[in-house]
Amino acid sequence: MLEFIAKYWLEALFGLILTGLSFLVRRLFHDAKNTRKATSAVQAGIRCMLRDRIIHSCEKYISFGCCPLPVRESLEEMHAAYRALGGNGAIDHIVAELNELPTVKKEDHIG
Repeated sequence: MLEFIAKYWLEALFGLILTGLSFLVRRLFHDAKNTRKATSAVQAGIRCMLRDRIIHSCEKYISFGCCPLPVRESLEEMHAAYRALGGNGAIDHIVAELNELPTVKKEDHIG
């Protein structure tokens, strides 16, 4: 009787344990894949919002003819984050154009 349990039941038990472990591993890989997809989608969304905000702000201040220093610093941080998220160089030229603007309008200078 002990031989029967040792021979057949232990094999069945180990088979069930291995089946359960393989199911859990498969589930973890599937969840990790879904998490990577979601993370990628969030990064793409943030990158799009940053690009839109950078372009909007640059066009606004270029039309004003000047860009205050705090705005310029904020735009530089947004541009760095955009590039870190995989943004291409499509907006580099407009950011460079903004960086060439004075921080105050010439009419605002006294003297």
